[in-house]
Amino acid sequence: MVNDFARFNSLLTTLDELYDSLYSAMRLSPTAYFANIDDVTKEEFKAFSAGELMLGHRDMFNVQAQMRCLNALKCFHRPSHDISGRVAGKYPGILLLENHDDVIDTIIAINSTKTAIKHCVQDRKPDASHGRNHLQKHEFLHQHRGAEIISYQLYRHIDVINCRPGTDTALKSVNFYWAYKNADQRLTPERAVLYLYNSKSGLTDTQLNDVKARIMDTQHTHRFYIRKTRNASVNLSLYYGASDGKPLVNTVNAAQPIILCNYEEVPTIRPLSAHVPQKRNANRKGHAWECLNEAINLYTRPITETDKKREAQLAKI
Repeated sequence: MVNDFARFNSLLTTLDELYDSLYSAMRLSPTAYFANIDDVTKEEFKAFSAGELMLGHRDMFNVQAQMRCLNALKCFHRPSHDISGRVAGKYPGILLLENHDDVIDTIIAINSTKTAIKHCVQDRKPDASHGRNHLQKHEFLHQHRGAEIISYQLYRHIDVINCRPGTDTALKSVNFYWAYKNADQRLTPERAVLYLYNSKSGLTDTQLNDVKARIMDTQHTHRFYIRKTRNASVNLSLYYGASDGKPLVNTVNAAQPIILCNYEEVPTIRPLSAHVPQKRNANRKGHAWECLNEAINLYTRPITETDKKREAQLAKI
C-alpha cells in the first residue's frame, strides 16, 4: 500500500508537469465554448436522478470559455463537500487547437499517465484483474487525496477530434445536447421469477404466486425487465455533411471539453440545449408497459414485430 501511495503521488506530479507543458505549448483559436452547468448538492441528487430536477446552465464564449475549458481539463475535484461528485464532473466545452503536431505527443503522454493512475488505484494485475474492490478503490483515493476527488474525471482522457478525417470529409457543426438514457435490464421469464422471489417486493406468498403465474402464462408473448435509469449526461453530436444523401454524424460523450484540430473553417458551435428531465420518461412511451411490482421496478411489455425482426436478423449472424 505504501508503495502504491508513492507511485500514485509520483504519477500525479508527472500529470501536473505534463499539463503545464501542454498549456505552455498549445496555440488555441480565440473561438471557444463552455457550458457552465449548475451544481447539484447531495440533497438534490435524488431528485435529479429521478428526473425531478431541472438543471440550468450559462453559455460562455471565446476568452472566458477558453479559460474555463483549460481549467476543466485538469479538474478532478468537487467544488465543495456539499456537491454531488456523480454530477459535478460535467464540463462540456470546445477548444480549437491550431498546432496539433506540436502538442499531440504531450496529450498522448497525459492520457497514458491517466491510465497508469487508474491502474495504480485498481491495483491492476498482469491478467487485468483488480486487486482492490470498488470500496477499496474509493478508500485508497479518499484516504490519500480527500473526499472531494472525482475518480472518473481523473481517469478521463483528453479527446482530440480531427475535423478533416478524409479528403472529402470535413466537420461542419457540433451540437451539445442532454442525453436521457434508460438502462432497462431484460430478464428471461425464469430470471424474472427468481428476481421476484429474492427481492423485497412487499408481496404476500399468494400475491407472489399470482405474479409468477402471470409471468409464466405470458412468457411467449411478453418481455420482462427491471426498469433502470441513467443520470442525464451531455453528449456532443458531430455533423460532417452528407454522403449519398445520408448525413454523416458521430456522437461522443462531452463530460469534459473536446479539442478540435485540423480545420480549415471553424465548425458551427451550437450551445447546449436546455435540460428537460421529463424527456427521459417519454422515452418509454413506445411500448405498452405494465408494472408487475413497483417496489422492485419489475415490468413487462408485449413482444413487438420489431423485436421479432431484430431477433431473426441476429439468428442469421
